[in-house]
Formats: sequence, C-alpha cells, structure tokens
Amino acid sequence: MTATAPRCRNEGGSASVELVMLTIPIMVMVAFAVFVGRYSSANQDVHSAARDAARAAAVRQFPGQAVADGDAAARTTLINQSVTCRQLLVDVDASQLHPGGVVTATIECVLHMSDLAGFGMPGTTTVEASSSAVVDNFRGGDRP
Repeated sequence: MTATAPRCRNEGGSASVELVMLTIPIMVMVAFAVFVGRYSSANQDVHSAARDAARAAAVRQFPGQAVADGDAAARTTLINQSVTCRQLLVDVDASQLHPGGVVTATIECVLHMSDLAGFGMPGTTTVEASSSAVVDNFRGGDRP
C-alpha cells in the first residue's frame, strides 16, 4: 500500500488578488461616506444661514433694512462656512415686522456635486432651509 500525500494547491499571489478585488469596493464606500458627510455639513450650514438671516432681520426697525440685513447675514454665514452656491436665493419675509410679529427667511442654495464629492461628479443638488424669528415685544414702534 502506498499512501499518497495530499496535494497542496499553489496559492501564491492569491492574497494580492483578493486585496486588489476588495480595494475598489472599499474606495467606493469611503467616497460615499465623504459625500454624505459633506452634503450633511452643507445642509446644516444653509440652515444656519437661514437662522442668521431671520435673526438679523428681526432686530431691524424698517422692512427694507430687515430684508437687506437678512440677505447680508445669510451670505456672510455661507462665505464663513466655505459653502459655494452655484445659485443662491435668499428670501426674507418682513411683512410682519412689528413687535410680536414673525420674520421668516428662506434660502435655496444650488450646490455642484463635484464640490460635495471631492472629484468630478456631474450634476447639482438643491438645499433649502427656512427659519423664523419672533420680533421682540418690547421693541419700539407701533403695535398692530
């Protein structure tokens, strides 16, 4: 009786092949995580800009000043947070600018996908935010 030794398969280099095959899915997952993080950050920054615009408008005496200050506050916040909007629409509703009234700011920011993903991804996405601020009851001026 002759015993045959089990044959060992030559697996030289298989770890390298497995590593290469796993690298692409891992890179895709990392790129997706970066994209989601940047989108979430930009979304939060646009919401902060809307909040700042509403607050800035609510402390003004006249509607024209309120709209101008709200617009300036929103743009300053976005610049300070390094958010680059391809199109930016800031709408400040100061029609209720009286003691106890409510001022609302709405922002629409169109972001290019390549700015969010970090590489040449085509397309755009729109981030919208709205915020309201109550006008102080003890502010000067006539009550409605």
